[in-house]
Amino acid sequence: MGMSRWLAGIASTALGLGLVVAGGGPASAAERPDSLGKEFWVGFTQNYFGTPELSLFISGPTATNGTVEVPGIGFSDNFTVTPGSVTTVSIPATAQMSLGNSGDPESRGIHVTAKDEVAVYGLNRIQFTTDAFAALPVDVLETEHLVLGWTAPNLPSEFAVVAAQDGTEVTYVPTADTVSGVTAGTSVTKTLNKGEALPVAASSSDLSGTPITSNKPVAVFGGNQCANIPNPSTAYCDYVVEQIPGTSTWGKDFVTVPLKTRKNGDTFRFVAAQDGTDISLNGAPLVTLNRGQVHQQIVDGASTVSANKPILVSQYSNGTQYDGVTSDPFMMLVTPTEQFLSGYTFTTPASGFAQNYVNVVVPTSAVGQVTLDGAAVPSGQFTVIGSSGLSGAQLDLGLGSHTMTSPEPFGIGVYGFNQDDSYGYPGGAAFAAINDVTSLSLTPPNQQADLNTQVCLDATVRDQNGQPLPGITVDLQRTGPNPGSDSGLTNGSGVVTTCYTGAAAGTDTVTAKTAALTATATVDWGTVKPTRAKKKLPIRVKKGGSTSLGADDRVVLTKKISTNRHGKLRIRVACRPIAPSAAGEVRFCDANVNRAGRVVVRSTGYDALRVTVRVKATPKKGSRDTWRANSWRKSWRVTG
Repeated sequence: MGMSRWLAGIASTALGLGLVVAGGGPASAAERPDSLGKEFWVGFTQNYFGTPELSLFISGPTATNGTVEVPGIGFSDNFTVTPGSVTTVSIPATAQMSLGNSGDPESRGIHVTAKDEVAVYGLNRIQFTTDAFAALPVDVLETEHLVLGWTAPNLPSEFAVVAAQDGTEVTYVPTADTVSGVTAGTSVTKTLNKGEALPVAASSSDLSGTPITSNKPVAVFGGNQCANIPNPSTAYCDYVVEQIPGTSTWGKDFVTVPLKTRKNGDTFRFVAAQDGTDISLNGAPLVTLNRGQVHQQIVDGASTVSANKPILVSQYSNGTQYDGVTSDPFMMLVTPTEQFLSGYTFTTPASGFAQNYVNVVVPTSAVGQVTLDGAAVPSGQFTVIGSSGLSGAQLDLGLGSHTMTSPEPFGIGVYGFNQDDSYGYPGGAAFAAINDVTSLSLTPPNQQADLNTQVCLDATVRDQNGQPLPGITVDLQRTGPNPGSDSGLTNGSGVVTTCYTGAAAGTDTVTAKTAALTATATVDWGTVKPTRAKKKLPIRVKKGGSTSLGADDRVVLTKKISTNRHGKLRIRVACRPIAPSAAGEVRFCDANVNRAGRVVVRSTGYDALRVTVRVKATPKKGSRDTWRANSWRKSWRVTG
């Protein structure tokens, strides 16, 4: 299982001599697409019968403020965010969507805007039937989705689409008959304007695997109005929901941790983005799926899940009768290791849940350095998960806001239980378009360099349309006399720049890797140039001898000024009177120098002059490595 991809959350990692890794364009490599944003469009799908309590939990790394609006019902509320805490905004129950019996869009989209980046979580609560989702900002919304939810023998499987722009054409092909009368397998296209939502519910069976395409990015939510998990006979049912990320951000490697207090395993569902997707569980082949197909499995204990093509994985809490433990169903997406982050701020509901937990998956090398609310989590809380190089923990949470950090990227899932009630959601993730990578280049392909100097190479990642992809991990390996390795994230221009200094002569081969792509370049290191002390350019002056004006009121102070063939001269002459002669005479002082350095002074009307000659010799181009500048200055008292 390829667990090396957890390095994706590091802005840059460097191993080797004199190595520097950085973003190579206008945006920093650290500006990775993730669950933080300044604008969100979200919606609440239909919960079980009754009036729901709808809430948005908003947090952020910096103090900021913003607004939550539901234009379709005339609701607006301002909010402020303090770092390290979570702000709760209550949403009117009328913002909840219907099951979509009419088949038409509804004005139930919820708009969140903030001056600085924030994270947003949604909670839809009716006593005994609650769930939560992690919202995705508009800058990571996609145009291609596959629904994941739960089957509907009792209450409907459902999904919803929320438009972030006017004129958004949405096409879906339901995998089950819908309550609006659409037959399974029939293509439906609807046009939505900004803030409109399109709810769709099944009249029977399961809408999981339904493909949704749009001409503009949209927010998609999948779940069930009240699901019995793992089977229809297990009480009790509970509302389940998650916001479904676009298929370009799905992953291939996952590590799961059991839900705390539960017995006999948790239920998992896997949906494939492409045909011929082979999925393995704990290193053993599990199933082969085609696009949109779903596999359901009870998994007992911590596990590793890998696939040869992108998949979406969700962990489900089973009904309380499954194991007799205080709990109920919820749906919680599992973050692929490729999309881990290094820090999270999240929250529990303010009330209603006596047991609250966070599951943590972290590189084993970071165990002991992970913090929860500023305090290190004891190493003994973690258990190594197979040979994945990762460890997992189930941590208790008090009510309210929490923060977690790690020196290396990690993943979390937040959940809680009460009598016949529960909630769960991923605490955040990166959403780089890791499955859109089509080309990788490494430039310059060949270069020569002197020893003990620095060279740099640019690795550039693009999609099938030649557009740069930000937030993509590129691993670089050097072989040859100067071996080393590093890893970095592409910046807004799709570039990772790696620089290093060569200390040994010979040829290095640098290999860049991302996804299944590789690119190579070579660096030829020469010998050490001998270091020589630079010599000062000579300045030769042939003086004139006399310092008195002659009968023609002139005097030659220098006959010639020169340097060697490696230099060039700049000569300046200044003439300043010291003592005037009798009043009424014409007075002037004129000093000239020709190309040979001959300085001639002419004057009248003064008894004495001060003449200063300044000479600067500088090396010519091509001689600057061996010669350095020199200067010469001389002043004369010239008498009339």
